Amino acid sequence: MKKLILMAGCAALAACSGAKEDAAPEGDAAATTAEAPAEDSMAGTYEATAADGTVITTTIDAEGNYVDTVDGKQTGSGTVAVAKNGQTCFNSSEAGAAPECWTDGEKAEDGSWTATNDDGESVTVRKVEPAA
Repeated sequence: MKKLILMAGCAALAACSGAKEDAAPEGDAAATTAEAPAEDSMAGTYEATAADGTVITTTIDAEGNYVDTVDGKQTGSGTVAVAKNGQTCFNSSEAGAAPECWTDGEKAEDGSWTATNDDGESVTVRKVEPAA
């Protein structure tokens, strides 16, 4: 469940980044170096729906901090950044947790998109509201 929640947050971030235009060639070591999010680039509240129907709410602030909640209970937190390769990478505040990175698909007519992590797990993401 923690992995699912983290990936939902990643998906949210990746979809808003626009960093794909600056993607580095595959295999370039610099491609995995994350940069701090630009102000307002991804700040806001997102809902990610997993294949099992679980809905994860991810809130990202202007400084790149995120909080994940499920059914009103906090399930994760940390920082998020867009890597030079265009993936959105979530760095959990949980000790020893590895970053989890997501790649966003194209936006649908309703504004939602599918985000997929490196393990092939996907979530459907939609922005609920911009940052206050």
